[in-house]
Amino acid sequence: MGRQSLPSAISTENGIVSRQPLRRRFSWAVGLTALGLLALAGTASADETASANGPTVVPLLDATTHGDGVPLAYPTGKPEVTARLIEIRPGVETNHHRHPVPLFAYILEGELTLHDERGGIRKMKAGDAFMESSDWHFGRNEGSETVRLLAVYLGEQGTPLSVQKPN
Repeated sequence: MGRQSLPSAISTENGIVSRQPLRRRFSWAVGLTALGLLALAGTASADETASANGPTVVPLLDATTHGDGVPLAYPTGKPEVTARLIEIRPGVETNHHRHPVPLFAYILEGELTLHDERGGIRKMKAGDAFMESSDWHFGRNEGSETVRLLAVYLGEQGTPLSVQKPN
């Protein structure tokens, strides 16, 4: 996907739309605070907690590993948090790729099937929060509606967010 120097770059490749706000440098504290605020966007669940005078907080995810069980490790360089809204139309699949930085994802609409190299399959639907795999994988929209997901990369400057698998 190509980058554009517009206030909100939109790139399209193979039926996948990525809305990329301009990259901004954030401290880890701001980035992690933003992830915490994502909990406010969830739907009610049995884990929800509320205060009489405050907001309702719905925990979405507590993770110490990537989706494939590999322990999370934060970058050692200059931190950079990047958030993208990704849309995958019905019948479209991503290329085989991996993420060298931790990636938190939240499905806003639709259902996405994730396939890893070992034959593992995970089905994610609207309202699911998860950490992406650190190993080679691809996603496919096998449903009838467009998948919309929020992807938050906890990376470092100069490190790619995603690496396409060589042929």
